[in-house]
Amino acid sequence: MIYIKEIPETLQQGDILQNLPKITPNQINFDLIKEYWIKSINSEKLPEKTSFKVTPLLANGVILSQSCDIRPKFSILFAEIKDLPHDKLSPTNLEKRIKGIKIIIRDDTRIHYFPPTNEIELFKEPKLLDFKNLFLVPYEFFQENLEKYYVARLKDEAQKVLCEKIVRFFTRFAFEDIIFLKKEEQSFYLESLTGEDKNNAIKTLEKLKY
Repeated sequence: MIYIKEIPETLQQGDILQNLPKITPNQINFDLIKEYWIKSINSEKLPEKTSFKVTPLLANGVILSQSCDIRPKFSILFAEIKDLPHDKLSPTNLEKRIKGIKIIIRDDTRIHYFPPTNEIELFKEPKLLDFKNLFLVPYEFFQENLEKYYVARLKDEAQKVLCEKIVRFFTRFAFEDIIFLKKEEQSFYLESLTGEDKNNAIKTLEKLKY
């Protein structure tokens, strides 16, 4: 098992928490905010603080914030943990299943795999971490009753893999270098890619009508 269940004194990158309040921009009525904002700036006064109703969603997540940034007056960045889709990995063919897990861990920059264990309720079934599904929770939220939220910490070996994937996700290039290659070079280059990197390269070529 790659999980440590004991509740730590301090949180760190890679820790897994549950029952979190997830608030994203999609849950905010920006029409109301825009209306209030326009009135404020038209009055030639600085906009005053106001409140808008938002209903948080219940979510489970993994800490992406660097350990040194997990401190008072800072918000903690989480990526949401979701159930593994039934068609993502083969349920019967062990060879294909292992190959699929390796692709997720090594090649897929958007998601990460968490194996099941009967020792932790949240992980009775395998889970996926979605790096693009992010949300913030204030540090102060966990200063009391941490046991209500804490699930597990990854063992060192597993935590190192996750941290490396976090770095890969946030340092992806903002350009696709395949557009600078000739057609014969593009074909050769595509063969060297796998997973999401290959899909993104193909989509880029389609947009440029290569």
